[in-house]
Amino acid sequence: MAIQNVGANVASSPDVIERPDTRETEGDHDRFSHYVAKTALTRSAVSGREVVALCGKKWVPTRDGERFPVCPACKEIFAGLRS
Repeated sequence: MAIQNVGANVASSPDVIERPDTRETEGDHDRFSHYVAKTALTRSAVSGREVVALCGKKWVPTRDGERFPVCPACKEIFAGLRS
């Protein structure tokens, strides 16, 4: 089987337009930190399974939540639980 290096020819071709990847990854569209049960968060870190926030959002946490503002819906629900 012959291996052909096509990468060198593609970069210099005038027909190829390179664009940055602007697709949103799961969870990038809202950029909030959400309230999640601590046990569910730990389980997700070990197993890679998704968690469910108080507001109903489902995702696999991969970012530091300290860097984002708190989800307004989660904050409202949490305040209602505490009173």
